[in-house]
Amino acid sequence: MAARVRSESAQRLSGCVTALLREQPFFGSLALRLPVRADAGRETLASDGQEIRYSPQWIAETDAHVIETAIARVVLACALKHHTRRGERDPERWQRASQLVTHGLLRDAGFTLPPDAEAWDGISVEEAYDRLPQPDEDESGDGNPPDGGGDSGADAAGAPMANGSEPADEGDNGEQSGHGDAGSGGPPHPPDGGDPEPDDIGQEGGGNAPASCDPSGTGEVMDAPLGVGGDDGGDSAPSPGDMTQEEQAWDEAMHQALNLAKAEGKAPGRIEETVRGAHASTLDWRSLLRRYMTDAVKSDYSWSVPNSRFIDSGLYLPSIRSEGIDAIAVIVDTSGSLPAETLAEFWTELREVAAEIRPGRVVVLQVDAAVQDAAEYAPDELPDEIAIKGRGGTDFRPGFEWLDEQGIRPGVCLYFTDMECSRYPETEPSFPTIWVNYSHPPEDWNREPWGERIDIAA
Repeated sequence: MAARVRSESAQRLSGCVTALLREQPFFGSLALRLPVRADAGRETLASDGQEIRYSPQWIAETDAHVIETAIARVVLACALKHHTRRGERDPERWQRASQLVTHGLLRDAGFTLPPDAEAWDGISVEEAYDRLPQPDEDESGDGNPPDGGGDSGADAAGAPMANGSEPADEGDNGEQSGHGDAGSGGPPHPPDGGDPEPDDIGQEGGGNAPASCDPSGTGEVMDAPLGVGGDDGGDSAPSPGDMTQEEQAWDEAMHQALNLAKAEGKAPGRIEETVRGAHASTLDWRSLLRRYMTDAVKSDYSWSVPNSRFIDSGLYLPSIRSEGIDAIAVIVDTSGSLPAETLAEFWTELREVAAEIRPGRVVVLQVDAAVQDAAEYAPDELPDEIAIKGRGGTDFRPGFEWLDEQGIRPGVCLYFTDMECSRYPETEPSFPTIWVNYSHPPEDWNREPWGERIDIAA
């Protein structure tokens, strides 16, 4: 009986992920990046940012739309880094705060929530936690935040993190980063009170998971596991560096998921607002550059090659494939005094990302008030450094004009410059442009009229 329940629940879960990919691709693609395994110690299903654990019995007995909502909630909570930000806060109170601030986003995206599921809009998970009553206090139960809940803005100051630092005064839009500890509580217990079966515990270490807690029945977020992102096999608590790496990985995954959803015309409005502001404050310029360049590669789902993350769980789900791009254009502003060290760092990062996404070619232009040099390279043949040519005035138009004259439409154009110019092309090019600014942020007179900008401290 137990084996049949596990088999049927695995198939049901597969069907729910597939439905999310089709109807809610933002959430479905986030779920697709995580392996899944049965865990009888979970009340419903949960994620720690590394995998999705599910109760086979709950999956077998629950309507598909409820399962889909729970999957969407736990991956959204991880995308907002709720699994890394708890610190030493009470885990049950944190769980409820996480559910309160994500329910509104799910509701607005079209998911059906349980009738008694509350949603607090416009506040961070830390602020929701602070406004929730202490475990021994009576709860208001009116669906609104307690005292102070009239604040409609997203900015919130959370309680101190475990390392003693104060979280940033930013809302629950994925911008705030903390470094939480790794789980608490005792081992999971099966619903019937008996010993969990080996298949339900899963891989080694599953028995050390914290006790399950899902007050709203919409899925639970667990703390990032011990040693996440590290090379020690998970034997030590996550370091700040590990947590930063984990948070950046989710930031990039969230942005890529949004691009997939936008390509299908199914990007939830509030989710798009959340993602738009989630990166500049949490990612350094290297991660931003990598994200923008990776986004230029068209991605879609492919059923021809199953997703290897799910094969061991008996699930047949698609993988995400990438269609290569013909060219990347790099325009280097050679006017004035280029900071050699910053240019070298930019060039190094460019070479690494180009080798990863492998465009057909990389077109490199050196431009001041005119095109001074043009060269073309294979992605793995970019030179270690470039010899600068030019040093005249600055004009942003010649480089774009040259690309147009040559009939080159790159997947993305990177313009390395100090932004000390207001002579932009009259019309926006038909390809994405990233202004890699190594000087001070531009003012009104020279601010870029289109494209994305990455500010690098020179």
